[in-house]
Amino acid sequence: GAGVTGLRCGQQIQATAGGGLSVAGRFPGAATAGELKVAGRVEVTSTATVRGVAAPHADMFLVTAGRVVTLPAPQDAVGVRWELAAGVPKSVPGEVTLVSCESAGERLGPGTYELYARIAVFPDNGQVLEFIGLVGTLDVR
Repeated sequence: GAGVTGLRCGQQIQATAGGGLSVAGRFPGAATAGELKVAGRVEVTSTATVRGVAAPHADMFLVTAGRVVTLPAPQDAVGVRWELAAGVPKSVPGEVTLVSCESAGERLGPGTYELYARIAVFPDNGQVLEFIGLVGTLDVR
């Protein structure tokens, strides 16, 4: 959508904290290399009340050495209404894929990866609020 940062495989990632959004992740800390994905929750908190439309899930991706190595799973869901009260966390599901975006469907190798979330909220009035940031680490064994 307009105003949302595109993610490309191998790009260097820049954390952005837009419009007072902060995000915390609740994900398992480890996965086995054979798994295809890991599911968890993301808690989004805003410093101000926000009403608008956002995806029903957080976009999750993995980073190593500052570069994107997995891309978020496509979301076919239509945007849903978000009502964020100032300082009150909203919990949404998130799922990170363990398939490398660089090598045509190969599973990620063992190692510690940084787990990033992207949340974009399109307010009823004003600019898109976007958060891209580190929410945890994932050890792939």
